Amino acid sequence: MGTPVARIGDPISHGGNVTSGSPDWQCNGLAIARVGDSATCLIHGPVTIVTGSPNYQCNGRAMARVGSLCSCGATIVAGSPNWNVS
Repeated sequence: MGTPVARIGDPISHGGNVTSGSPDWQCNGLAIARVGDSATCLIHGPVTIVTGSPNYQCNGRAMARVGSLCSCGATIVAGSPNWNVS
């Protein structure tokens, strides 16, 4: 079944959201987030996405998805309503 793909603007568990993504891959009109992309955490400030899908890549980097971990310990809590990856 899979897990929703994360995109720029999707929220993280500490408050804040994903702030960077692929320059050329989009999902529902929003850039797809990948391992190494950034988020803004309301507790810790700028952070990096550190985990992603083991099966799907975008620009040579694992796609981030709901449940992906940020460097501060926050997780991505929402993503695409209609594009899932395993």
